[in-house]
Amino acid sequence: MGHTSREANLLGACALAVAERLPVAAHDAALVALAGWLGGASIEALARVLHLTHSGAVRLADRLERDGTVERRPGVDGRSLALHVTGAGARKARRLQAARLAELEQVLEPLEAHERQTLTGLLEKLLGGLTSDHAHARHLCRLCAPDVCGHPERCPVTVSARRSGVAHVEHPD
Repeated sequence: MGHTSREANLLGACALAVAERLPVAAHDAALVALAGWLGGASIEALARVLHLTHSGAVRLADRLERDGTVERRPGVDGRSLALHVTGAGARKARRLQAARLAELEQVLEPLEAHERQTLTGLLEKLLGGLTSDHAHARHLCRLCAPDVCGHPERCPVTVSARRSGVAHVEHPD
């Protein structure tokens, strides 16, 4: 077995610890994305962002519609349907994002202000390096709060996507 750096091992443990504090169902990720940059997207676009099959995305949209958080409206070409959050859906998405950010703030609590600043720069660099293409960028940002990350000017995913010639992540397909 090859040598693994301590940093990689610590990053993996930290990633798991954070992920366990932020369990997110596809239902929640869909609602947050549709309440923001993915609003008005088709079922196909939702499926790509969440890495679902088409039939899985249809079932998810059906569930969101039954919950009263999403409604289907005519799409851009008249043959497709566009997904839009309702008022109740927008409120739930805001609550989900607020709870997510509060949990992440607790994770960052042990850090001093200068350490958080250093971490911010490192996270921006890592996220920029992780952005491989348009689809991956959209998947990375499915739970983002664009106003918090500084989208579009300071968002490391969007900035990296632009540099690599990838289209803006904020526009639905």
